[in-house]
Amino acid sequence: MKKERMNQAPDKTKESSEKQISELTKDLEANSNNDEATAKNLLKRAQLYESLQQIDKAIEDAQTAIKRHESAQQEGKQLLIRLRTRESTHQETSPMDQDPRIATFQHELTRLENASETVSIRAFVSSNEFVQVLTACGTPDTPPRVKSLAFIILTRLFNPSGDITKQYPMTYIIEQCAACFSHCIDQGKNESKLLAYRTLNAIFQTSMTVGSAILCQEGVVEEMMDVVEFETVPVQKAIAEVLSIASSDKSCRKQIVKYAIDWLAKMASQSKVDPQLRATAGTALTKLRAQADMATDDANKDTDAAAGQDSNTSLEDAMRRMNITAESLIDSLKEVIKSKASDASVVLNAVEGLAYSSLKPEVKESLGNDEDFLKSLSTLALSTSREETANINPLLFGIGTVFANLTMYRPVLDEQQKQMKKLRDLANAKQQQQNKMATPEQEEDPRENDSAVESRIKKAIANGVAIALMVLSKNNSNNIKLIAAQTYLQLVTPQSTRGQLLQQGIVKSLLPLSREANGTDTARIASQALAKLAITTDPRIAFQGDAILDLVRPFLTLCEDTQSQLRQFEGLMALTNLASVDDRVRLLIENADGISVFENLQLSNHDMVQRAATEMICNMTFCEPVFELYSDPKKSQNRIRLLMILSDHEDPATRRAASGALAILANSPGTCEMITKVDKCYERISRWLEADETVDVQHRGIEVIRCLVEHKGKEVVDCLVKEKVDSKLVDLAKQYKVKPVQSAAIEVLKLFVNHGVQIKA
Repeated sequence: MKKERMNQAPDKTKESSEKQISELTKDLEANSNNDEATAKNLLKRAQLYESLQQIDKAIEDAQTAIKRHESAQQEGKQLLIRLRTRESTHQETSPMDQDPRIATFQHELTRLENASETVSIRAFVSSNEFVQVLTACGTPDTPPRVKSLAFIILTRLFNPSGDITKQYPMTYIIEQCAACFSHCIDQGKNESKLLAYRTLNAIFQTSMTVGSAILCQEGVVEEMMDVVEFETVPVQKAIAEVLSIASSDKSCRKQIVKYAIDWLAKMASQSKVDPQLRATAGTALTKLRAQADMATDDANKDTDAAAGQDSNTSLEDAMRRMNITAESLIDSLKEVIKSKASDASVVLNAVEGLAYSSLKPEVKESLGNDEDFLKSLSTLALSTSREETANINPLLFGIGTVFANLTMYRPVLDEQQKQMKKLRDLANAKQQQQNKMATPEQEEDPRENDSAVESRIKKAIANGVAIALMVLSKNNSNNIKLIAAQTYLQLVTPQSTRGQLLQQGIVKSLLPLSREANGTDTARIASQALAKLAITTDPRIAFQGDAILDLVRPFLTLCEDTQSQLRQFEGLMALTNLASVDDRVRLLIENADGISVFENLQLSNHDMVQRAATEMICNMTFCEPVFELYSDPKKSQNRIRLLMILSDHEDPATRRAASGALAILANSPGTCEMITKVDKCYERISRWLEADETVDVQHRGIEVIRCLVEHKGKEVVDCLVKEKVDSKLVDLAKQYKVKPVQSAAIEVLKLFVNHGVQIKA
């Protein structure tokens, strides 16, 4: 019996912890706008996750808490240290994970996170432990756990935060890294050179600033390229990898174009060259070409434009000498994907090159219309998800970038942005004239038109891109989730694709993305994609079960987004559609203080947002707590006044929504009392019955009049008669076109007669 109780105790503890986590999660959703409360709840939930041995979730909550509010920083950092220690202790005890470097690196990482003085930073960078970290990053067979910690240490070291940044010894750190690099190169051994270049590659991955500072030292690139032809193939591949990643940096590009461009072109053009080396060289050329084009387009500074043009000329000359065209470069990278190459490095380089080049219209057209390529790239994403290193694999980010670029619409500019664009175009034309360049009139590329984008989107969906995005959406990387959300939004933009996407299960991927940390771009973009689906599809079909209720908070967040009136509009429209099919949605909106959000948007300077907010208020009046609120003269006189003003709006749809809300609320005596206190209320009511008014507004107006007469009696009737409401009702009663309006008008006329009004036929 005692043994049974001991067994039951952990189960009860686990059940209690899970229940507390569930409650805290609800509190987090309800108080998402309160940073301090959110931070406290995140720390509590992190401790509960820790008790359940869910260390990854605990670390994520602790890190988010530290970012949300300063009050959580001290406790959060202490919790992180404890969690990371437990994480390293509870790893699977295989020979690899018993590597003594794990404990050493964990200790150094903890010291880095708590370092408040530059002395300790300098001491670490001068130590043997720092050399061990660099070596671990540059050695291919380093155990994953050790390499992961080493990369985290470099990332923290090269990207300081907080007060220490003011006196941070970045120059000293760069000098020490450069000294280690030079020491390995000077040894002259192939193993040492490989370590040097692979470590430099790792440094570039964690900080472009530090990496470029090392590579751009006087003579480094020049000396490297002087002997590259005599190096072994592995060393050449390592050099090409460094040049490829460095091509993203402006300072490095100048050095690469000056000293390395001919060798890269030669390696990319020869079929007998090692496939990985050829693919890496092709990727570097693709990146250089894309960056050179961007530099040429940027005419903000004369020197930058001239330098960009010179770089582009040198690059084109080198490619021409080796008979390489831009099209052939792209085709070779595409072929790597379509051939399902087994070498992961070759594939990664090909994807990276395509990610850079796919911003150009001609490349978008080439990739987007190649269905074999799209299918192969989608398959690659799905297969990558089954690899153990998928969560840290940059391949997924590259694939996502290609998908996002191919489906990207041209930005919609407001009037101010259009004027700025005209000024930039004029400045560019002037700059081109000064540089004696041709000045063709800039026209919009038809390959960027909406119709061309929609064509690519349909082909992408048909070839598995939406399914591949599900893999990206489940990744731990915030950047990969962001790019998945952005691509999803682009895929659902054409109405014609939404049904197919729903069949492919897009909602299951978008819902978790919409719940990302409050205020993140990922959450907003995913919520907007869901809103588009909710606007044009029956919510009962698109969102099964209680998924409808899960959408309330994301859509309300869209309504609160002051940076985008489009998101506000789509959030309102989506909520209106949801609320129209489920009373639980209305109650949930009311409990989340949605009414305050809608009332603020009724004052928007955008007519469509104002209309949608008013329609939402009209819909919400069917919710009993909202009806009671709006019917209370002590609380809602201004609310009724606003509805009366909007019922006289120049936009017919806004008039219909406002008068509809009033028609529902007027069934309360309190509302009728408030209506009569609004300035010129009878004039407004009379205008609802004008012959040129829409049938909907006329019908709602008659309903308001009926309620006013029933609740307020003769005093209201007399005021209405002064505004000739009786004669307008007679005109409506004579019309046989719309039976419900005619019948309602006759019923109200009878009420007028009962109050002594003589009706003139």
